[in-house]
Amino acid sequence: MTRPQVVILGGGFAGLAAARQLGERYAVTLIDRGADFEFLPNLHELVSRAKKPASLRLQRSRLVTRHGHVFRQAEVVAIDPERRRLRTGDGGELAYDALVVATGSAVAGRRVPGAAEHALPLRSIANGVEIGARLRQLAAAGAPRAVTVVGGGFTGVECLGEILRRYRQRGALAIRMIEPRRLLAGQPRAVHRALRQVIGECDVELFLGESVAGLEPGWITLASGSRLRSDLTLWTAGGGPPPLLAEAGLAPAGEWAPARGSLQSGAYDDVFIAGDSAELRRAVHRQSYQATAMGRRAAKNAARLLTGREPKPYSPPDDQLLVTFGYLSGFYIDDDVVLEGAALCLARELLFQIGMAELDRPRRAGAHRRLLRRIRDAARLGSLPAPLRSLLPFPFARTPRDRFDLPSLPRLVKLRGARPSLDAAAGEVRLA
Repeated sequence: MTRPQVVILGGGFAGLAAARQLGERYAVTLIDRGADFEFLPNLHELVSRAKKPASLRLQRSRLVTRHGHVFRQAEVVAIDPERRRLRTGDGGELAYDALVVATGSAVAGRRVPGAAEHALPLRSIANGVEIGARLRQLAAAGAPRAVTVVGGGFTGVECLGEILRRYRQRGALAIRMIEPRRLLAGQPRAVHRALRQVIGECDVELFLGESVAGLEPGWITLASGSRLRSDLTLWTAGGGPPPLLAEAGLAPAGEWAPARGSLQSGAYDDVFIAGDSAELRRAVHRQSYQATAMGRRAAKNAARLLTGREPKPYSPPDDQLLVTFGYLSGFYIDDDVVLEGAALCLARELLFQIGMAELDRPRRAGAHRRLLRRIRDAARLGSLPAPLRSLLPFPFARTPRDRFDLPSLPRLVKLRGARPSLDAAAGEVRLA
C-alpha cells in the first residue's frame, strides 16, 4: 500500500518537530538547503566566543533519518499548491499529499541602501564566527574603533550583551546601538528601563528613535541626516517573510502566510504553515518554543487530514521569555511578572542544554558523546561567567572588574497590577 507523501519545507525548530511527530506510516521528506541544523537562539554567544560553533550544530540527515524519514538537501525555488508540487533549484520536483511550510524568516533591511554590502547579519553560525573574529581584530588593533548594532530587538540586545561581556572595558572600542523605537519593543517598559540602566553603566551610546537611511564603507547615515563612523556594523533589525510565500500564493507580497486556527493555509487545506512563516489571528512571539509547538500541531493535523479526520486548533503555549544580556543581566518575562538578574543567564544555559538534548537524544553513543562535549564546553573555566569565577578558590578566581563580575540574585522588576518605579540610582524597584 502506498504511503501518503508528506513534505516538510524547512529544517528548523518547526520542521524538525513536525518530522519527529510523524510516524513511519507516512512517507516523509524534509527538505532544506542547509546540511546542518543550527541552534539559532544561542547564536549571539558566538560573538563573545562563549560558545563553540560545534556546540550549536547538528546534522539534519541524522536527526531526520533516525525517525525513518528522508532528508533532502536542496533549495526550493517554487511551490505549486494546485498541482501539489515543489520545484528545487537543481531542476527536481517533489510531489506531496500534505505540505508543512516551515521556512522561517529572511533577513530584513535589504531595502536600506548599503545594508547588504556593508553590514553583517547574525543569522547563522558562519555569521556569528565572522562577527566574533572581526571584533577580536578591532580590539587587538589598539586604535579607536566604532562598533554599531542596528536593531534593539531580541537579537540586537543579546548581541550587544555578548559584545559587552567580552569588550566592555576595552576603551578603544566605542560601542553604540540604533533602534527606531525602544529596547525590546513589545515587552513591558520596565524591561526597557532596566536595560537602559545596565547599558548606561557600560558607556554604550544609544540612538533611540533613530533609523538607518543608508550605509557605505565605514559610515552610517541616519534618517535625521547625521553620519556616524562605524568600523563594524551588525544588522539585527529583525527578519521578514521569505519571498517564496508570496510567490506560491500563500501570502500577500511582503507579508507572512495567513494560517487558520488549525495552521492550515488560508488558501489550501493540504498546506500547513508553522513557525515564523505563519501569521495567526492571535499573535504569538516568533520564538523557538512556539515554532516547536506549531510544528507538532501542524504534523498532527496533516495526519488527521490524510486519515479523513478534522484537524484540531492550535493552542499556543503561554509566552515565557528568557532574554540574556551577556552575563551582565538576564530577564524572565511572562504575563504576570518580570524578573531581572544575572543568575537567569544560568537558566538560559540550562534551557539550551535541554533543547539540544531533546533534538539529539543521548540514547546512542554518538549523541551521548555530543551531549558530554556540549556540557564540557559550557563548563570550561575560560567560558564561565565572571560572577561564578569570582567564587572559585585561588588561583582560579578572577578579581571583579565591576559590579557585573559579582554574583547577584534575580530581583522583581514588574508585577501585574502594580506600577513599577525603577530607581536608577539605587537600582531598586518600588511597587505602588
